[in-house]
Amino acid sequence: MNEGKSLLIIGGDIRQLYMAELLKKSGFDVRLYGLPQDKAECESELKSAIKSSGIIVLPLPVTKDEKKVTSMVPIKESFDEILNLISAKIVFGGMISKGAEGKLKKNGNTVFDYFRREDVTMLNAVPTVQGILKNIFENIDYTIHSSNCAVFGFGRIGRLTASALSSLGANVTVCVRKSGDIAAAKVYGYKACYIRDFCKTSDSADIIVNTIPYPIIDKPILALLKKECLIIDVASAPFGVDFAYAKELGINALQCSSLPGKVAPKTAGEIIGNAVINTLNEEGFMRD
Repeated sequence: MNEGKSLLIIGGDIRQLYMAELLKKSGFDVRLYGLPQDKAECESELKSAIKSSGIIVLPLPVTKDEKKVTSMVPIKESFDEILNLISAKIVFGGMISKGAEGKLKKNGNTVFDYFRREDVTMLNAVPTVQGILKNIFENIDYTIHSSNCAVFGFGRIGRLTASALSSLGANVTVCVRKSGDIAAAKVYGYKACYIRDFCKTSDSADIIVNTIPYPIIDKPILALLKKECLIIDVASAPFGVDFAYAKELGINALQCSSLPGKVAPKTAGEIIGNAVINTLNEEGFMRD
């Protein structure tokens, strides 16, 4: 086996298991650490596993608290201990903080954040929207058809969400901050308004989907919503909804992060695996 294809996956969830399958089929010598121990590839000792691997793949997100690597099973080593063990490797991770990236580079590693890749963010939008629909279906007792839906944000996820809801017969209004997004939403055939003007029609909203990672659905907006309104927030931290106030009002507001890994882990894992392969090819690391 080409030493450059010796790959260690540290931590993560079921997505990493599917990613491992894809990478093995692609010719990589794959081992795991910090995943279920019933897997034959799982290593029991991290230091030696890192030393014998040319490529290290960390999860998405790499860490949620800068103390531990994100993992579905406990990892005894702290995040800092793991970073210090990795030296002169090719390292992949999702949503790597600047501090962690700096430490890795200081140790002579070549670092790639696969979550910054256009192909990953684009393809991940599809299972995210699937998860949005799943959460809507599970939390309403009426049809999406003819319901009034507001989609906050018109990026990749916002556009796909608006399209999916519209295809099911919903009345979709796109809420955005920029005039260019207003124009784009109208070109796609949706109603559109500035977020500051949403309050004018907010009392008619049945379903709100937020994709903007900024506290946008705040107390003034929440106070105008009907109690039966369902809110789905898929934005990353700091999120977009005042969940405490929504609960106080009796509004069902759901914080739905990491949907690809929850609703379509096989697809999500393969997306990451292909991103690793594509990066290695693009950067010239796969030459024999």
